[in-house]
Amino acid sequence: MTGSVNIPNSPPISRRRFLLAGAGGLACLAAPGRADAHDSRPGRLLFNCDGSMIHCWGRAALPQNSEPLSRREFTDLVFAPIENSGVDTLLFSFGSGNVAEYQSNVLEWPGEADRFQFPESRTWHGGIEVDPRDQYLNPKSLADSGHNPPQIIVDECRRRGMSAFVSLRMNDIHDGQHPRGTLPNPELPTFKRINPDWLVPDLDWWSALNFEVAPVRELKLRVVEEFFDRWDFDGIELDWLRHTFYFPRGLEREKGKYLTEFMRAVRRSLQQKAARRGRPIEIAVRVPERVEWCLEGGFEVPTWIREGLVDILILGQGLTESRGLSGFRELMGGRRLPIYPSLYPFGNGYAMYPDEVIRGSAANLWRDGADGLYTFNWFFYGKWRSPLLREIADPGLLKDKEKRYTVVQQFEAHRTGRSPRSDSVRFNTMTKAALLPFTLGREGAAQTVTLPIADEISSASNPPRRAELLVGLEGLPGDVLEFTLNGRLLEPEELDAVEDLARIECHLDIPPSQGILGFPPRRRLDMDFDGLRLQVPVARLTRGDNQLRLRLKQRRPGADRPVRVSRIELSVGYGSG
Repeated sequence: MTGSVNIPNSPPISRRRFLLAGAGGLACLAAPGRADAHDSRPGRLLFNCDGSMIHCWGRAALPQNSEPLSRREFTDLVFAPIENSGVDTLLFSFGSGNVAEYQSNVLEWPGEADRFQFPESRTWHGGIEVDPRDQYLNPKSLADSGHNPPQIIVDECRRRGMSAFVSLRMNDIHDGQHPRGTLPNPELPTFKRINPDWLVPDLDWWSALNFEVAPVRELKLRVVEEFFDRWDFDGIELDWLRHTFYFPRGLEREKGKYLTEFMRAVRRSLQQKAARRGRPIEIAVRVPERVEWCLEGGFEVPTWIREGLVDILILGQGLTESRGLSGFRELMGGRRLPIYPSLYPFGNGYAMYPDEVIRGSAANLWRDGADGLYTFNWFFYGKWRSPLLREIADPGLLKDKEKRYTVVQQFEAHRTGRSPRSDSVRFNTMTKAALLPFTLGREGAAQTVTLPIADEISSASNPPRRAELLVGLEGLPGDVLEFTLNGRLLEPEELDAVEDLARIECHLDIPPSQGILGFPPRRRLDMDFDGLRLQVPVARLTRGDNQLRLRLKQRRPGADRPVRVSRIELSVGYGSG
């Protein structure tokens, strides 16, 4: 690692942050570990920004640029998508937590372990077209010109009145997506190469750190401390879901005490640093969306809350609803920690959600009692989706907007047994409680699913004008289905699984010179699918849980495979179309 340590003068803190400290935040500095010291609320919309996305894929947004990113280009890529969008807290990931996409005195640069030899393949990183050198050259050039990325993020957040958080991936294993020994590997640090005993054994993605090993915890603590010794961040997100193996399989619950030991060390250290600077440093954790799943993964969240080790809870990986939120509330007693469910921009059959789907998920999360929302892997550049961010940040703005509610589909890699990917998403609804897909194999077979919606119906001054049920399935000619919603049959009462299929159009229009990092430049992303369509009388809907029953009324004679239902969606509209 090269470069000198520069401890900048602290910029002025925002009025909102000052009021938080004055109202009780500073009290926590005098009473370390007090669970009732202050109630944190950093904002309504937390935006996680993947720095690797910018350093690796920034060239997609700047195709004519053959030079490393300038400060202005870096700033525009980070902040243009969230300007005037309702985002009030930026959580920035400065690399994987294994190597540093900033000048660090603790971690190496990407590629440093291979003496800056990089893969020849342009698709080495998950099959996405990148220049492997950019992961090093972009942040190195910024740092060499006096613009180390952490300082840029703090300065630019201050200018905009945003809170600035570090997002630290606690056990990212992207460096293990290639076979062990495959070199060069710019994300694989020296400490993993020379300490194989630091790694969790018997994983397909083999590079996960074992947190039972004391030097692993010590290293991660040094990474955390450097951010607050050198830069004036408001807080840190400890991202425990990137990825999810911290101990050998089956021992997570037993070994979770080591993660709690680490959390105590982080809290002690950051309280000391906060006392010196005279205002609190907040700790957010991203953990599974149900308390039991947290414990199953070794994340002793009840203890973390009881001992005052966390200020903010971020739940899950790409939620469309948050049924487990009340379980966390019950743990809090008199101290109400803010809870932020995680909202991804893709999933449930969509390469990238259209606006209506994101609105539907956001509205449900607000209805479930979220204090705010947290976005992850929001890969957009340019300003074209900032109006959507502004809408989801405010339930009032969502109220009369077009929405599409989706029933959760099982994560594809988990369902098909592709274990490396499924290892990274073990503790969430997509793998443990997804309703879809399901099959109907015999005549008379039925399945009931819960379809939650957030729109007001009977009591609304402006109720939805139309609703449509969309059901994606695979069957045979002569397989006839009927649908019952909240106890009443929908019309038509019989639908043929093949003859009545329709092409359901779904697309995302992308303005010129803007786009999605990691996707080829394009003006339109088509995501059409085949499905049955049923018009739903709006008066039959209810805010909250709606019960949809699918029944295989007639089976094709001699059918050799079941009807498979892969997606269920409800579209709610306020316009006349």
